[in-house]
Amino acid sequence: MKRSNGTGSVYKLKQKLRKPYKAVITVGWTDDGKRIRKCIGYFEKSNDARNALTEYQLSPDKFNNKDVTFAEAWDWMIEEKRRAGVDIAKGKFSASKAKVKPIWNMPMQKIRLVHLQGVMDSIKHLSRSSHENLVKAINGVFKVAIKNDVIVKNYAAMITLPPVEKSTMHKPFTEDEIAILWQNTDNKLVKILLIYIYTGLRPIELYEIKLSNINIKSRYMIGGVKTTAGKDRVIPIAKCILPFVNEIYATASFKRSDTFLPKGYIPVRFDAPLKKLCKELNISEHKRHDTRHTFITLARNYGMDLYILKTIVGHMHNDVTSSVYTHKEIEQLVAAVDSLPSKFTIQDVATM
Repeated sequence: MKRSNGTGSVYKLKQKLRKPYKAVITVGWTDDGKRIRKCIGYFEKSNDARNALTEYQLSPDKFNNKDVTFAEAWDWMIEEKRRAGVDIAKGKFSASKAKVKPIWNMPMQKIRLVHLQGVMDSIKHLSRSSHENLVKAINGVFKVAIKNDVIVKNYAAMITLPPVEKSTMHKPFTEDEIAILWQNTDNKLVKILLIYIYTGLRPIELYEIKLSNINIKSRYMIGGVKTTAGKDRVIPIAKCILPFVNEIYATASFKRSDTFLPKGYIPVRFDAPLKKLCKELNISEHKRHDTRHTFITLARNYGMDLYILKTIVGHMHNDVTSSVYTHKEIEQLVAAVDSLPSKFTIQDVATM
């Protein structure tokens, strides 16, 4: 079928080739009236060649950028992130960059889902966060390539992440172990562990809470790090740990420090002392972050409202309506942590 003037031509080459159909477009004229032609590609079927010519009419820049590699688009993506004020170091882009070597020098127009999935499947041994960071980086590259008319389809959005493996890194304190902690509250480290267990704080968060953000009377503190949902959140203080909070608050000084936890009260990284404590108390060995898992486990086991739980620990709410329109009062958060088994009920359970 003859094409309209100015829309290009398709030729079948005489050589025996896998892609014998050549798509050619006129891009200009010489001074003596001869056509200046440009080949936009070779194709296995004549229809594919004709479709390419039609696509060229709609988006010629795509064909002008056919040699743009993943590496070049990566640089565009990084520059775009910098212009937007993104902290490149915190974005884990360097770590992700090392994982995309198989496609680094490939033209963007030749990269398909099978190539991206191959990259992902080759690093199954990594953590879930590493997988997610890599997908975000690749997705950013494809998006910027689309913005610059290099490609039209985002294959990165179709990547399948490896299944989440249940982590065995952290294990909650059992109720029996919590009972043993309550029997040893003369130990500073035990007091801190119980504060962590009944607040769900991340280990670093307690060290960064300001004295001015502790409200003893209403029993809450303001703090939190890491995520948008986690920063500057209300953290209720359960009645059972209030004496420990009062004790620390009384020894703190607004003159010496603006943080709640006095410097040197316990080491910032207390892994070794915790390991020693567990051995002395004859309980299983635990890591610092186990206390946060303990709080979440207790909350779920004793029926805490899921929205309240997510609010306390600083997790994002999937229910948009709830996160925007539902406002839980501080009293409700305090009541929720007070409903958790205290030193008395846990000891009763432990001795049954």
